[in-house]
Amino acid sequence: MVNSWFVIVNPRAGGGKGEVDWPLIKGLLTKEGIAFGFALTEHKHHAVELTVKAINSGYRQLIAVGGDGTLNEVVNGIFIQQSVPPAEILVGVIGVGTGNDWFRMYEIPYRYADSVRAIKNRKVFYQDVGVVEYYESSVKHKRYFVNTAGIGFDAEVALRTNRLKDLGRHGFLLYLISILRALFSYKTTRINVNVDGRHLQDKIFSITLGICRYNGAGMLQVPFAISDDGMLDVTVIRRISKLDALTSIPRLYNGKILKHSRVTGLRGQIVEIMSIPSTNLEADGESLGETPLRFTVLTRAIGVVVDENFDAKDNRPAVIQEKQTLSAV
Repeated sequence: MVNSWFVIVNPRAGGGKGEVDWPLIKGLLTKEGIAFGFALTEHKHHAVELTVKAINSGYRQLIAVGGDGTLNEVVNGIFIQQSVPPAEILVGVIGVGTGNDWFRMYEIPYRYADSVRAIKNRKVFYQDVGVVEYYESSVKHKRYFVNTAGIGFDAEVALRTNRLKDLGRHGFLLYLISILRALFSYKTTRINVNVDGRHLQDKIFSITLGICRYNGAGMLQVPFAISDDGMLDVTVIRRISKLDALTSIPRLYNGKILKHSRVTGLRGQIVEIMSIPSTNLEADGESLGETPLRFTVLTRAIGVVVDENFDAKDNRPAVIQEKQTLSAV
Protein backbone atom coordinates (compact mmCIF):
# COMPACT_ATOMS: atom_id res chain seq x y z
CA MET A 1 0.00 0.00 0.00
CA VAL A 2 2.95 2.34 0.53
CA ASN A 3 3.35 2.60 -3.27
CA SER A 4 -0.40 2.81 -3.96
CA TRP A 5 -2.73 5.77 -3.70
CA PHE A 6 -5.96 5.95 -1.74
CA VAL A 7 -8.58 8.13 -3.43
CA ILE A 8 -11.19 9.92 -1.34
CA VAL A 9 -14.10 11.05 -3.51
CA ASN A 10 -16.68 13.63 -2.47
CA PRO A 11 -19.72 12.79 -4.63
CA ARG A 12 -21.46 16.04 -3.64
CA ALA A 13 -18.60 18.30 -4.73
CA GLY A 14 -19.46 20.70 -7.53
CA GLY A 15 -23.18 20.17 -7.04
CA GLY A 16 -22.92 16.42 -7.64
CA LYS A 17 -20.15 16.61 -10.22
CA GLY A 18 -17.95 14.42 -8.03
CA GLU A 19 -20.35 11.50 -8.34
CA VAL A 20 -21.06 12.00 -12.04
CA ASP A 21 -17.40 12.37 -13.06
CA TRP A 22 -15.84 9.76 -10.77
CA PRO A 23 -16.13 6.88 -13.33
CA LEU A 24 -14.21 9.03 -15.86
CA ILE A 25 -11.53 9.95 -13.29
CA LYS A 26 -11.28 6.33 -12.18
CA GLY A 27 -10.73 5.27 -15.78
CA LEU A 28 -7.98 7.87 -16.27
CA LEU A 29 -6.15 6.71 -13.13
CA THR A 30 -6.31 3.13 -14.39
CA LYS A 31 -5.17 4.14 -17.88
CA GLU A 32 -2.08 5.85 -16.42
CA GLY A 33 -1.19 2.70 -14.50
CA ILE A 34 -1.74 4.27 -11.08
CA ALA A 35 -2.50 1.68 -8.40
CA PHE A 36 -5.23 2.85 -6.05
CA GLY A 37 -8.01 2.02 -3.64
CA PHE A 38 -10.92 4.38 -3.11
CA ALA A 39 -13.95 5.34 -1.06
CA LEU A 40 -16.79 7.83 -1.48
CA THR A 41 -17.71 10.15 1.36
CA GLU A 42 -21.21 9.78 2.79
CA HIS A 43 -21.51 12.76 5.12
CA LYS A 44 -19.73 15.86 6.41
CA HIS A 45 -16.33 15.08 8.01
CA HIS A 46 -16.37 11.58 6.49
CA ALA A 47 -13.22 12.43 4.51
CA VAL A 48 -11.43 12.97 7.84
CA GLU A 49 -12.42 9.47 8.98
CA LEU A 50 -11.50 7.87 5.65
CA THR A 51 -8.10 9.57 5.70
CA VAL A 52 -7.26 8.29 9.17
CA LYS A 53 -8.43 4.80 8.23
CA ALA A 54 -6.39 4.78 5.01
CA ILE A 55 -3.19 5.86 6.77
CA ASN A 56 -3.71 3.34 9.56
CA SER A 57 -4.11 0.70 6.84
CA GLY A 58 -0.71 1.57 5.38
CA TYR A 59 -1.42 4.13 2.66
CA ARG A 60 1.05 7.02 2.43
CA GLN A 61 -0.29 8.66 -0.76
CA LEU A 62 -3.76 10.19 -0.85
CA ILE A 63 -5.82 11.82 -3.60
CA ALA A 64 -8.72 14.15 -2.79
CA VAL A 65 -11.38 14.25 -5.50
CA GLY A 66 -13.53 17.25 -4.64
CA GLY A 67 -13.14 20.91 -3.79
CA ASP A 68 -11.27 22.95 -1.21
CA GLY A 69 -13.48 21.59 1.58
CA THR A 70 -12.65 17.98 0.69
CA LEU A 71 -8.94 18.79 0.70
CA ASN A 72 -9.36 20.49 4.08
CA GLU A 73 -10.93 17.38 5.58
CA VAL A 74 -8.19 15.15 4.17
CA VAL A 75 -5.51 17.44 5.64
CA ASN A 76 -7.21 17.40 9.04
CA GLY A 77 -7.32 13.62 8.93
CA ILE A 78 -3.58 13.57 8.20
CA PHE A 79 -2.83 15.73 11.23
CA ILE A 80 -5.04 13.93 13.74
CA GLN A 81 -3.84 10.41 12.88
CA GLN A 82 -1.06 9.00 15.04
CA SER A 83 0.54 6.37 12.77
CA VAL A 84 3.19 8.46 10.99
CA PRO A 85 4.43 12.08 10.91
CA PRO A 86 2.20 14.15 8.58
CA ALA A 87 5.20 15.12 6.41
CA GLU A 88 5.45 11.45 5.35
CA ILE A 89 2.05 11.64 3.65
CA LEU A 90 1.74 12.92 0.07
CA VAL A 91 -1.48 14.56 -1.14
CA GLY A 92 -2.70 14.95 -4.71
CA VAL A 93 -5.90 16.74 -5.71
CA ILE A 94 -8.31 16.34 -8.61
CA GLY A 95 -10.59 19.36 -8.50
CA VAL A 96 -14.33 18.99 -9.05
CA GLY A 97 -15.45 21.64 -6.55
CA THR A 98 -17.04 25.06 -6.93
CA GLY A 99 -14.02 27.22 -6.11
CA ASN A 100 -10.92 25.03 -6.38
CA ASP A 101 -8.85 27.96 -5.10
CA TRP A 102 -5.97 25.90 -3.71
CA PHE A 103 -5.46 24.63 -7.28
CA ARG A 104 -4.69 28.09 -8.57
CA MET A 105 -1.65 28.57 -6.35
CA TYR A 106 0.18 25.63 -7.91
CA GLU A 107 -1.00 25.99 -11.52
CA ILE A 108 -2.56 22.53 -11.39
CA PRO A 109 -4.53 21.81 -14.59
CA TYR A 110 -8.33 21.59 -14.36
CA ARG A 111 -8.62 18.94 -17.07
CA TYR A 112 -8.90 15.58 -15.36
CA ALA A 113 -6.42 13.92 -17.71
CA ASP A 114 -3.80 16.59 -16.92
CA SER A 115 -4.46 16.41 -13.17
CA VAL A 116 -4.02 12.64 -13.25
CA ARG A 117 -0.82 13.02 -15.26
CA ALA A 118 0.52 15.47 -12.65
CA ILE A 119 -0.16 12.90 -9.96
CA LYS A 120 1.65 10.26 -11.99
CA ASN A 121 4.65 12.60 -12.45
CA ARG A 122 4.65 13.12 -8.67
CA LYS A 123 6.33 16.54 -8.44
CA VAL A 124 6.27 17.27 -4.70
CA PHE A 125 6.18 20.63 -2.95
CA TYR A 126 6.21 21.01 0.84
CA GLN A 127 3.86 23.77 1.94
CA ASP A 128 2.94 25.38 5.24
CA VAL A 129 -0.16 24.43 7.18
CA GLY A 130 -2.18 26.90 9.23
CA VAL A 131 -3.62 26.01 12.61
CA VAL A 132 -6.58 27.88 14.11
CA GLU A 133 -7.99 27.53 17.62
CA TYR A 134 -11.57 28.74 17.88
CA TYR A 135 -14.76 28.34 19.90
CA GLU A 136 -18.05 26.68 19.05
CA SER A 137 -20.86 26.60 21.63
CA SER A 138 -18.30 27.82 24.20
CA VAL A 139 -16.10 24.76 23.53
CA LYS A 140 -12.55 25.22 22.23
CA HIS A 141 -11.65 23.47 18.97
CA LYS A 142 -8.64 23.23 16.65
CA ARG A 143 -8.60 23.02 12.85
CA TYR A 144 -5.86 22.81 10.22
CA PHE A 145 -6.05 24.65 6.89
CA VAL A 146 -3.87 24.81 3.76
CA ASN A 147 -5.29 27.76 1.85
CA THR A 148 -6.98 30.72 3.57
CA ALA A 149 -9.13 31.60 6.57
CA GLY A 150 -11.57 34.47 6.95
CA ILE A 151 -13.26 36.40 9.75
CA GLY A 152 -16.22 38.76 9.63
CA PHE A 153 -17.59 39.46 6.16
CA ASP A 154 -15.42 36.70 4.67
CA ALA A 155 -17.00 34.15 7.01
CA GLU A 156 -20.50 35.49 6.30
CA VAL A 157 -19.98 35.04 2.55
CA ALA A 158 -18.67 31.49 3.11
CA LEU A 159 -21.69 30.65 5.27
CA ARG A 160 -24.12 31.90 2.63
CA THR A 161 -22.21 30.10 -0.15
CA ASN A 162 -22.25 26.83 1.79
CA ARG A 163 -26.00 27.11 2.29
CA LEU A 164 -26.46 27.52 -1.46
CA LYS A 165 -24.24 24.48 -2.04
CA ASP A 166 -26.40 22.47 0.36
CA LEU A 167 -29.34 23.35 -1.89
CA GLY A 168 -27.51 21.80 -4.82
CA ARG A 169 -26.31 24.99 -6.48
CA HIS A 170 -22.77 25.40 -7.77
CA GLY A 171 -20.58 27.53 -10.01
CA PHE A 172 -18.45 30.67 -9.90
CA LEU A 173 -21.45 32.98 -9.47
CA LEU A 174 -22.30 31.47 -6.08
CA TYR A 175 -19.58 33.54 -4.42
CA LEU A 176 -20.55 36.73 -6.19
CA ILE A 177 -24.22 36.23 -5.30
CA SER A 178 -23.27 35.61 -1.67
CA ILE A 179 -21.08 38.72 -1.59
CA LEU A 180 -23.87 40.94 -2.90
CA ARG A 181 -26.50 39.53 -0.56
CA ALA A 182 -24.25 39.70 2.51
CA LEU A 183 -23.12 43.21 1.69
CA PHE A 184 -26.51 44.73 2.45
CA SER A 185 -27.05 42.97 5.79
CA TYR A 186 -23.60 42.54 7.35
CA LYS A 187 -22.52 44.91 10.13
CA THR A 188 -18.94 45.68 11.08
CA THR A 189 -17.57 44.49 14.42
CA ARG A 190 -15.04 45.97 16.84
CA ILE A 191 -12.09 43.62 16.56
CA ASN A 192 -8.66 43.50 18.19
CA VAL A 193 -5.96 41.96 16.00
CA ASN A 194 -2.55 40.99 17.40
CA VAL A 195 0.09 39.97 14.84
CA ASP A 196 3.36 38.94 16.51
CA GLY A 197 2.82 41.55 19.20
CA ARG A 198 1.64 44.34 16.88
CA HIS A 199 -1.88 45.51 17.73
CA LEU A 200 -4.67 46.85 15.56
CA GLN A 201 -8.06 47.68 17.05
CA ASP A 202 -10.90 49.18 15.05
CA LYS A 203 -14.31 48.58 13.56
CA ILE A 204 -13.42 45.82 11.11
CA PHE A 205 -15.32 44.76 8.02
CA SER A 206 -13.30 41.65 7.16
CA ILE A 207 -10.02 39.84 7.80
CA THR A 208 -8.37 37.26 5.53
CA LEU A 209 -5.38 35.14 6.55
CA GLY A 210 -3.48 33.26 3.87
CA ILE A 211 -1.09 30.37 3.50
CA CYS A 212 -1.89 30.50 -0.24
CA ARG A 213 -3.25 33.45 -2.25
CA TYR A 214 -6.66 32.64 -3.67
CA ASN A 215 -10.13 32.27 -2.18
CA GLY A 216 -13.73 32.83 -3.22
CA ALA A 217 -13.30 31.30 -6.70
CA GLY A 218 -10.32 33.38 -7.75
CA MET A 219 -10.18 36.34 -5.37
CA LEU A 220 -6.75 37.64 -4.39
CA GLN A 221 -7.34 38.93 -0.89
CA VAL A 222 -3.83 37.95 0.23
CA PRO A 223 -2.11 38.54 -3.13
CA PHE A 224 1.50 38.17 -1.93
CA ALA A 225 1.27 35.06 0.23
CA ILE A 226 4.08 32.52 -0.14
CA SER A 227 3.02 29.05 0.87
CA ASP A 228 6.31 27.82 2.35
CA ASP A 229 7.74 30.86 4.17
CA GLY A 230 6.40 30.04 7.64
CA MET A 231 4.29 33.21 7.72
CA LEU A 232 0.62 34.13 7.58
CA ASP A 233 -0.31 37.01 5.30
CA VAL A 234 -3.13 39.04 6.87
CA THR A 235 -5.40 41.48 5.03
CA VAL A 236 -7.52 43.69 7.30
CA ILE A 237 -10.37 45.71 5.81
CA ARG A 238 -11.58 48.40 8.19
CA ARG A 239 -15.15 49.70 8.28
CA ILE A 240 -16.15 50.66 4.78
CA SER A 241 -19.31 52.07 3.20
CA LYS A 242 -21.53 49.71 1.23
CA LEU A 243 -20.98 51.78 -1.92
CA ASP A 244 -17.20 51.70 -1.46
CA ALA A 245 -17.30 47.95 -0.82
CA LEU A 246 -19.39 47.41 -3.94
CA THR A 247 -17.15 49.48 -6.20
CA SER A 248 -14.07 47.80 -4.72
CA ILE A 249 -15.12 44.26 -5.70
CA PRO A 250 -12.80 44.31 -8.78
CA ARG A 251 -9.85 44.86 -6.40
CA LEU A 252 -10.62 41.48 -4.83
CA TYR A 253 -9.90 39.80 -8.16
CA ASN A 254 -7.07 41.88 -9.61
CA GLY A 255 -4.76 41.70 -6.58
CA LYS A 256 -4.91 45.44 -5.83
CA ILE A 257 -6.91 45.20 -2.60
CA LEU A 258 -3.91 46.34 -0.50
CA LYS A 259 -3.82 49.67 -2.33
CA HIS A 260 -7.17 50.69 -0.85
CA SER A 261 -6.91 53.32 1.89
CA ARG A 262 -9.09 51.30 4.28
CA VAL A 263 -7.02 48.14 3.92
CA THR A 264 -3.91 47.11 5.88
CA GLY A 265 -1.58 44.24 5.00
CA LEU A 266 0.36 42.45 7.76
CA ARG A 267 2.50 39.34 8.10
CA GLY A 268 3.29 37.19 11.11
CA GLN A 269 3.62 33.76 12.66
CA ILE A 270 1.09 34.15 15.48
CA VAL A 271 -2.20 35.98 14.98
CA GLU A 272 -4.72 36.46 17.79
CA ILE A 273 -8.16 37.93 17.18
CA MET A 274 -10.80 39.02 19.70
CA SER A 275 -14.08 40.81 19.03
CA ILE A 276 -17.13 42.36 20.67
CA PRO A 277 -19.57 40.86 19.89
CA SER A 278 -18.16 37.53 18.70
CA THR A 279 -17.74 37.08 14.95
CA ASN A 280 -17.65 33.99 12.74
CA LEU A 281 -14.74 32.07 11.20
CA GLU A 282 -14.24 30.09 8.00
CA ALA A 283 -11.18 28.09 6.94
CA ASP A 284 -10.64 26.76 3.41
CA GLY A 285 -14.25 27.78 2.75
CA GLU A 286 -15.63 25.66 5.60
CA SER A 287 -17.82 27.49 8.14
CA LEU A 288 -16.49 26.80 11.64
CA GLY A 289 -16.94 28.62 14.97
CA GLU A 290 -16.30 32.08 16.33
CA THR A 291 -13.90 34.36 18.20
CA PRO A 292 -11.66 34.45 20.18
CA LEU A 293 -9.20 32.97 17.66
CA ARG A 294 -5.53 32.06 17.66
CA PHE A 295 -3.65 31.26 14.43
CA THR A 296 -0.21 29.65 14.12
CA VAL A 297 1.81 28.11 11.26
CA LEU A 298 3.48 24.72 10.76
CA THR A 299 6.31 25.35 8.30
CA ARG A 300 6.59 23.05 5.26
CA ALA A 301 4.49 20.52 7.12
CA ILE A 302 2.86 18.59 4.27
CA GLY A 303 3.83 17.35 0.82
CA VAL A 304 1.49 18.13 -2.08
CA VAL A 305 1.58 17.24 -5.76
CA VAL A 306 1.95 20.32 -7.99
CA ASP A 307 2.01 20.83 -11.74
CA GLU A 308 5.30 19.97 -13.40
CA ASN A 309 5.59 23.59 -14.64
CA PHE A 310 5.22 25.11 -11.18
CA ASP A 311 8.47 26.75 -10.06
CA ALA A 312 8.52 28.10 -6.51
CA LYS A 313 11.58 30.28 -7.22
CA ASP A 314 9.92 32.02 -10.14
CA ASN A 315 6.95 32.61 -7.87
CA ARG A 316 8.92 34.63 -5.32
CA PRO A 317 11.06 37.64 -6.38
CA ALA A 318 8.30 40.09 -7.32
CA VAL A 319 6.29 38.95 -4.34
CA ILE A 320 9.08 39.57 -1.86
CA GLN A 321 9.73 43.03 -3.30
CA GLU A 322 6.03 43.91 -3.11
CA LYS A 323 5.76 42.67 0.48
CA GLN A 324 8.25 45.28 1.58
CA THR A 325 5.69 47.95 0.71
CA LEU A 326 2.95 46.50 2.91
CA SER A 327 1.72 48.68 5.75
CA ALA A 328 2.86 47.98 9.31
CA VAL A 329 0.88 48.71 12.41
